[in-house]
Amino acid sequence: MSKLQKYLAKAQEQAPRKEIEVVIDGDTWKVRQLNLSELRECERMADKGEKTDWFLYNDARLVKATEHDFPWNQEELKKAYKVGSKYELVEKIFRDNPDGYTQLLQAVRQVNAGQSEEEAIEEAKN
Repeated sequence: MSKLQKYLAKAQEQAPRKEIEVVIDGDTWKVRQLNLSELRECERMADKGEKTDWFLYNDARLVKATEHDFPWNQEELKKAYKVGSKYELVEKIFRDNPDGYTQLLQAVRQVNAGQSEEEAIEEAKN
C-alpha cells in the first residue's frame, strides 16, 4: 500500500478516542479526548490577539469533549438559558454548580493529558 493509498483509506476511518465518565448530580457525563482539529478550534476561538480568553478556551474544550454525549447546540436549550451559542451555555448551566464544572474540566484535562499538538501530529503519523 502506498503512502497515498494509506491516507486515502484513513480519511474515511473514525479514529478511536479515549473516553472517561464523570458523575455530576447523578448524571453521567462522557468526556472524550479531543482531536487535533478540535484543539486548534478551541485555541483559535480563545485567541484575542495579544490576550487569550482562558474562560472561553476551557468552556470550548468542555463543549467539544462532551458534545457527543450532550446536545449543547440544541436551540430550545439555548433559548431557555438565553444564550446565542453553545459555548455560552457552559457558564449558565453550571452557574450554581461550580464543583460540577470543575469536575468536568478536570476530566477534560485528564483525558487530554499529554495531548499536545506535537503529540497529536505524531500519533496521526502512526
